[in-house]
Amino acid sequence: MIRPSFRDPQGRTWIGPDSVLRAAWSDIPTPAPGQDPAQESLGHLIQAFQTEGRWIPATPVDPASLVEFLDPSQPLPSRAWAHPRLFFPSYAHEWAPAMLHQAAKLTLELNERLLEAGWELKDATPTNILFDGPHPIFVDHLSPSLRRPGHMGWTAYGQFIRNFLVPLCLHRLRGLPLAWLHLARRDGISPEDASLQLGLVDRLRPSVLGLITLPALLARRQGPAPAQGLRVWKDGDEFIGRTITARLLKGLHKRLGRWAPPVADATLWFNYDQAGESYTPEGVMAKEAFIQRALDDCRPKTVLDLGCNTGRYSRLAARAGARVVAVDGDPTCIDHLWHEAQTKGLDILPLVMDLGRPSPALGWENSEEAPFLERTEGRFEMVFALALIHHLLVRERIPLDRIAAYLARQTTRWAAF
Repeated sequence: MIRPSFRDPQGRTWIGPDSVLRAAWSDIPTPAPGQDPAQESLGHLIQAFQTEGRWIPATPVDPASLVEFLDPSQPLPSRAWAHPRLFFPSYAHEWAPAMLHQAAKLTLELNERLLEAGWELKDATPTNILFDGPHPIFVDHLSPSLRRPGHMGWTAYGQFIRNFLVPLCLHRLRGLPLAWLHLARRDGISPEDASLQLGLVDRLRPSVLGLITLPALLARRQGPAPAQGLRVWKDGDEFIGRTITARLLKGLHKRLGRWAPPVADATLWFNYDQAGESYTPEGVMAKEAFIQRALDDCRPKTVLDLGCNTGRYSRLAARAGARVVAVDGDPTCIDHLWHEAQTKGLDILPLVMDLGRPSPALGWENSEEAPFLERTEGRFEMVFALALIHHLLVRERIPLDRIAAYLARQTTRWAAF
């Protein structure tokens, strides 16, 4: 299915089953002899990011090849690219807290390096990030914007606060699930809304005063005001403007460090697949041996692990050479699995989701974020539903035939349950 992206006035993106096409109606630089030095430096910087695996690769294509996607009255774009489609797209409301924190860190680090070349990211939202396995990668090729000499600050500062820092703060202090926050607001949580969720003691914390409490008070006192843009140091002194902006970004790094999600304590479900109340040691060993035999015999290239818990069987699949998407409703389990996958280099994308109420289609005309079922249907050679079906039967009251039909839609070959 082709899903057009339309919010960026500079360009459009079409997401197909195998690739992503992007068009721009303004000049987005790539390095070329004799090019403007600022544009050339940006092109080389993006190439460096791509080499590091932090920025989506891009191959120039003929803009005329996109004519079938354009309105007849629309002119041809000035530039066009093809991007590889990452294995499995995910959204911020499906990420564990540590994944959102890592996406924020990537956004800041890229912006700091762009600043050194006289550029900045014009927006700072989780939609600019996808995860390739456990690793975040920046995918908005049109986000870099040339800074005006002497500008003091970052155009996307407020957006970064709303989309990353405030949700992490509310999650840390109030235990609010990130899924609730990101599903409720497309462009993040304002300090005014966030302050209503905090008690007096929390609002007076030094780390909360500057982030939420004071901005909320100023906003209520001043009321809605038109955006005035960034201030420019007198005479447009870029050294001063860049120095002030660099200090601002350094401060955001410190704030982000304060709200880094701690490794959460074990929850009710954390030890569910361990030897103990649910399984004997012999039962755990027998189950693991059965899955290992299935992986050895079938050798699936892609595995969807539904109700993965802490990822015991996801790790087996990844070590057997499969690309794995692992899903569970417990954020603590997913947080631990993400940390382990990243640390040990396992190709596992862990996601937080209530499988009784999977992610729906979201956005304008329900077309901006694909539902979970559409993203998974027919994408996996093997599906695990281990110790899951009885939960769907009893707690969610889903009939067994509907569960079986659902699992059959996710896999092209095998299911283990």
